[in-house]
Amino acid sequence: MFFFFSFLIIATACCVITVKTLVGYSDLKVPIKILTVVFIFLGWFAPLIMYFLTMTDALSISVYRPISHFLYGSMGFVFILFIMIMLRDIIWYAIYGIARLLGRSGWHIHPKNLSLLGKANLLVVVFSIIIGVYAFYQGYKQPDVIEITLYSDKIKNDMTIAHVSDMHINRATPINRIKTLVNDINMLNPDVIVITGDTIDDNVVLIEEHLNVLRELSAPFGVYSIMGNHEFYNDIYASKRVLNDHNLTFLFNGGLHINNTNVFIAGIPDLGTMYERVNLWRTFNKSKKEDYKILLSHTPNIIDSLSSGLADLVLSGHTHGGQVFPFHWFVKQANKYLAGQYRVNNTDLFVSRGAGTWGPTMRLLAPSDIVLIHLKKK
Repeated sequence: MFFFFSFLIIATACCVITVKTLVGYSDLKVPIKILTVVFIFLGWFAPLIMYFLTMTDALSISVYRPISHFLYGSMGFVFILFIMIMLRDIIWYAIYGIARLLGRSGWHIHPKNLSLLGKANLLVVVFSIIIGVYAFYQGYKQPDVIEITLYSDKIKNDMTIAHVSDMHINRATPINRIKTLVNDINMLNPDVIVITGDTIDDNVVLIEEHLNVLRELSAPFGVYSIMGNHEFYNDIYASKRVLNDHNLTFLFNGGLHINNTNVFIAGIPDLGTMYERVNLWRTFNKSKKEDYKILLSHTPNIIDSLSSGLADLVLSGHTHGGQVFPFHWFVKQANKYLAGQYRVNNTDLFVSRGAGTWGPTMRLLAPSDIVLIHLKKK
């Protein structure tokens, strides 16, 4: 309930500021003003509208998909537009303030000059559209492949792991997109494939055809998956059952040795939504001191709770790398480790930006990725 009211307050404030700036001080015709206000309202309240539409399950996929893309696309655009307005005003007032100090200010550069403001608004809208188009391109394109190599005395035989996270499969996700992603992962020929949560982002009954594509993931030493916060939101038990039924070895406070090697892979439930269910002792109970231990944790902050030596490598996702700049800053406040490779308490951590998106199919300065990890004997 706290989150709900917080969202309402923030969305309302941002909506009012955006409308006031673009419409309140302009001489646009009334019909255009009304359409602008409606578009901005739909954009800021898209998550709330989509939440109710998703909960009803009343719309067919053919109807739900375009509505979802339009509303979330609007959300992404108005967010970029809002940031551009704020950035413009900060720069504009700073320039005007400096000009006043130098005794060179005038109405021709005054921020309240409505004629100048109208032109500035038009430039901001055009610039936001350009950025928005680029962000859509980045969101729709296939993930980049990031390769890293890790060396350890514990590794007896070289091994390659493909790490994918945050696919966020829902009824609006094109099935061909999932097929292409699965094919891209398989083409890397990894020994092991790991999925670090937020695979399911909808009622599992409505995305069964989408999830069936995951059966095509193939690796000689297995495909392993864990729970993210969105599996929790969409029925943890149904998600667990479906993932187990789709050629995936589901890890929940447990682990096993990969192909009878001394590489031990383990997984825990999402730290944020199921903190009380995380049991690290049980998770590593079957491992040995000499094992190279890999922990799959949707939330990367778990690494701060690990004693030195408990895990050699932690693979995570969750953050999306911020997904749309400058949302990176807000995500960073809640997630100490935003994206990429870290070394913490003698443990390697890699945080994937994810292969999918939440909300708008947009990414800005946070490209999606598949991580290919080469484990080599030191």
